[in-house]
Amino acid sequence: MKKYIFSLVFIMFFSHLGFAQVAKTQVLSLTISPIADGFEIEWPENSSRTGTYQFFYRELYGTDRAWKSAGEPLKGPSNKFTYKTTNNVEFAAQYLNPNNQAEAIGYIAAGVLNEPILKGRTILVIDSLISAEAQSQLATLKNDLLASGWFYDELIVKRSESPEAIKDKIQYLLAKGSFENNTVYIIGHVPVPYSGYFSSTGTRPPPDGHVEGSGNHTGAWPADVFYADFEGIWEDILIKCTTGSQSRHHNIGGDGKFDPSELPGKASVDLGRVDFYDMPAFSESEVELTKEYLERTHKWKMGETPYVKRALIDNNFGSLNLASTGYHNFSCLIQKDSIFDDRDYFKSQALGNYLWSYGCGAGSYTSCNGIGNTNNFVQYKNKDSFNNIFTILAGSYFGDWDSKNNLLRASLAAGSLATFWGGIPKWYIHHMGLGKHIGYGARITQNNSTEYFNGSFNASFRGVHIALLGDPTLTMIPVKPVKNVKAISENGRVMLSWSPSSDATQYEIYRIDTVNKAYIPVNTSGDCQMILSDTFFVDECNWSSGDYIYGVLAATGTTTPSGMYVNRSLLTTAVVNHTNSMSNVASNKQLFYPNPTNKYLFIKDSKITTGNWNVIDISGRIVLSQYVSNSSSGIDLSVLENGLYLVNYRDAATGQSDESWIIVSH
Repeated sequence: MKKYIFSLVFIMFFSHLGFAQVAKTQVLSLTISPIADGFEIEWPENSSRTGTYQFFYRELYGTDRAWKSAGEPLKGPSNKFTYKTTNNVEFAAQYLNPNNQAEAIGYIAAGVLNEPILKGRTILVIDSLISAEAQSQLATLKNDLLASGWFYDELIVKRSESPEAIKDKIQYLLAKGSFENNTVYIIGHVPVPYSGYFSSTGTRPPPDGHVEGSGNHTGAWPADVFYADFEGIWEDILIKCTTGSQSRHHNIGGDGKFDPSELPGKASVDLGRVDFYDMPAFSESEVELTKEYLERTHKWKMGETPYVKRALIDNNFGSLNLASTGYHNFSCLIQKDSIFDDRDYFKSQALGNYLWSYGCGAGSYTSCNGIGNTNNFVQYKNKDSFNNIFTILAGSYFGDWDSKNNLLRASLAAGSLATFWGGIPKWYIHHMGLGKHIGYGARITQNNSTEYFNGSFNASFRGVHIALLGDPTLTMIPVKPVKNVKAISENGRVMLSWSPSSDATQYEIYRIDTVNKAYIPVNTSGDCQMILSDTFFVDECNWSSGDYIYGVLAATGTTTPSGMYVNRSLLTTAVVNHTNSMSNVASNKQLFYPNPTNKYLFIKDSKITTGNWNVIDISGRIVLSQYVSNSSSGIDLSVLENGLYLVNYRDAATGQSDESWIIVSH
C-alpha cells in the first residue's frame, strides 16, 4: 500500500503526527471517573513521557463546538488530570514530547447522562425485493424502532431508480416533521451512488493509495453519504477517468456518477446500510442473509444475544496509524484490562465472544493479510463460531464495499451487527460509551476534517467513501425489556402490570402518541411522578378518553470508561381503550375499596350480606378464595404479593356477580 502524507494543522493544538509512530503509541487511552464536582481523567502510566500533557474540553452535545483549554499543562510522567465542572463535556488531550512535538492524542466523552427516550426519526429506505420477501422481519424492525425511541417513515424503492430520485424522496420525508435527530437506514441493494475523481492526477488519490500502476483503484467509489448530504452540490459533468481496473469505477461526465471526492456539503443525517447483494461465497441468498441479519439485530436489542465486554485488536500494520481507530475508541468503551492486542482475529472470536474487534493488514477486495478472507467468514459462520457484535476492518480495497464477496459485508453476513473501514480515515464512535447509537459516530466521521485528528492518511478525511455498514440505530449495551404488559381502564384510571426485567429494577412508563410523534412520560414527570420499582402502576393522570398505547421499559445505570448513563430497554407495549377519570367521578362505580390496598379489601354495597370472593392473578390463576357473611368483614390480602389482581364477588342470595381490578401494595 502506497501512502501519501499530508501535513495538517489541527484546531488550536494539534501538530502533525508522523507515521514513524505506531498506532498504539499515538493514542492516549483516556478513561473517566466521575467525582463529586467534576471528572478525573486517567491514562496508562508511561515513565518515558517526560514532556507535557495538554487538555481541552467542550460541551458534550452542545452547539458550541470550539475546544477550550481545560487548565495548565501537566508535566509527565503524571497520568491523572482533574477537571471541575457540573456539565457533561468532551475532552481532548495531547502529549507533547520535550521538543514540543505532538506524539499522542486522545478523546473521550465524559458524563453522567439521563437523556430522554425520544431519539428522533428513522427513514427506512428498503429495496422492493427485500420488502416483499422479509415482511415479518421488517415488521419486527419497525416495532423495535418505535420501542427504542425512533419514530419511522418507510420508503420502498426499486433497483432501477436513480440515486437522485431516491434522495429527493428521502428529503421529502425528512421535511414532513421536525426532529432534532434523523437517521437513514438503507436495507437491501438500493441503488448505490458512485462519486469521486480518485487518481494520481485527480482531486485526491484513492483512499487506499492504489493509484495508476499501483493497483488502479482509481475513479469513482461507492458514496452512500450522497443520501445524507442535502447541502452540497453533487455534479456529474467534469470528470473523465477510466484508469480503474474495474469498469464500475470509470467516471465520465453525464454517466450518473458524481464528481466530488470530498463531501461537498455536510452529512445531516446518520446513515447506515445492510446490503448482501453479490455475495455468492455464502450459500444463503441475499434475501436469506438479510432476514438473518434483521433477526440478529432484534435479538440484540431484546438483550437475548450473549456477549462479553471485551475487545481485541489484531494490528498487522506496525508502522502505520490505522489501528489507532481501535485503540482510541475501545479504551472509551471497554475496561482497559479487557482490551487485548496479542490475539488472533478469527481464532479468538471462535473461542469466545468479543463485543468489539479490530483487524487490519494489507488487503484485497476479499482478504486482509494477517486476518483472513471472505471464505474464513463463511467457514466460521457455518460453524456458528464467529462470536462478534461490532467489528472494524482496514486494508486496501475492501473499503470499496460494493464489490463481489466484499470482506466488510462478509463480516455482517457471518454474524457482526455493524462494521466499517476504520483508519482511512480515523473514525470516532467513542460517544457510544455514553449510550449513543453508532450512526452518530458515522456522521461525525463523515463531517470531520479538523474537529478531531483525522489520521492524516491519503487525505481520506471527509471522503465520499466513508460508510457505515449495519443498522445505524444500534447501541452498545442492551437491557432486557419487561414482558407481559397489561393495561386495563377502570374507574377512570389505567391499571398497568408487567413481568420484571432481569437486567433492571426500575421502570418507566410512557404513553406513545403516534399522531403527534411524542413519548409522554407517565411516572417520570408531572403530578404522577415517582420512582418505580414495583411491577404495577396506576395512571390516575390520563384525563382524556380514547385508545392509548402504553409502553413500559426497564432502566438501569450503565457504567463504562466514559462515565455513566441511564440505559433503557425497548418499550413493551399494550393498547387500552380508556374512559377518562373525570367522567367517572360522579358515578363512583368502584365496587371494592380501598384500591390500591395494603391489606384489607371491602365491598361498598352495604346491602350485600353473604357471598364468595375469588382473587385471580394476571396469569388467570385463583390465588385466594373466601366466603364472607357480611360486607363489613372484608377479606385479608396480606398473604398476596404486590401486584395487579382481578377480584370477583358472587352474592350468595341472588347469584349476581361483580368483579374489578385492584392493586395490592404492601
